[in-house]
Amino acid sequence: MYGIEQGMRDRVLIDTSVWIDFFRKKDAELLERISILLKSGRAVYTGIIALELINGAKGQKELKALDDLFSTMDKVKESESTYFDAGRMGYGIAGNGFTLSVVDLLIAQITIENDLFLMTFDRHFDVITKYSTLRLFKDCKKRN
Repeated sequence: MYGIEQGMRDRVLIDTSVWIDFFRKKDAELLERISILLKSGRAVYTGIIALELINGAKGQKELKALDDLFSTMDKVKESESTYFDAGRMGYGIAGNGFTLSVVDLLIAQITIENDLFLMTFDRHFDVITKYSTLRLFKDCKKRN
């Protein structure tokens, strides 16, 4: 298992599914984990995750909170080949019987290219790890 205390220099891309739970503030343990990542400068974001969160905001207060959040984090970027590589990854995985969303493929590819860990509750990424070098942040399990 990969824990917060290990590899303090390792950066973590936090997926939309985790941010949604974080903003609901119902899980004290998750709040603490994200706070540690933010304070240590290890939490990063990318454009597609910002797009998903901003698009789902429920008013100006949430938009302001997102603006404040993203202003404190490093943004990781795509390379010239990111979209092509994500498409090829999806094509390969589809050949094994799994059709994945282009957003998930893009997030996975950006994570791989930037040598990050992905913190997510989305089980589609478990499939991607079987067919790629995607590394999941294992200290993140959704409790129902």
